[in-house]
Order: sequence, then structure tokens, then C-alpha cells
Amino acid sequence: LTLLGVGAVIGTGIFVLTAEAAQQAGPGMMLSFIIAGFVCAVAALCYAEMAAMVPVSGSAYTYSYAVMGELVAWMVGWALILVYAIAAGAVSVGWSGYFI
Repeated sequence: LTLLGVGAVIGTGIFVLTAEAAQQAGPGMMLSFIIAGFVCAVAALCYAEMAAMVPVSGSAYTYSYAVMGELVAWMVGWALILVYAIAAGAVSVGWSGYFI
């Protein structure tokens, strides 16, 4: 699942949509990349702290199960599946712009 998420980010966000966004946004796009990188670094620190508190390896599902219970973990698990499905759809739409 991690590789699917990384592939969606790289496939659409970097290779496909960057050229289109550069034509519209211009130099402001670099600022948005810096802000997005900072937000990703902060999110990684949050996950690292949670991983230190919950010594079971896993993802957001495991952490939400340990902290908030089974119902919340179930909702988080389905939300993750939905996010990966939407990301795969975004990659396919982005790449289809090259061929159609």
C-alpha cells in the first residue's frame, strides 16, 4: 500500500501535473513545493512519535486502533482504501493525457 501511494504521488504529482501547473502558476509553484515538503516532514515526525509510543509496526490503521479503538480504526482503514483508489484514478487520468 505504501508503494501504491508513493507511485500515485510520483506518477501524477511530479511527472504529469507539474508541467501543466508551471504554465498556470509560474514561480509560485516552487513556493507550493516548499510548503508541501515542510508539511510532509511534520507529518513524518508525527508518525515517528506515534510509532515510538505504539511499538507495533503498521500504518494509520494500527495507530488508530491502539489509540481510539476498533470502530475508528475500521473507518480509517476504509478511508485509506478510498484514498488509494482515488490516487490510482488520478494517475490514470494524468497519464491518459499523454496518449489521448
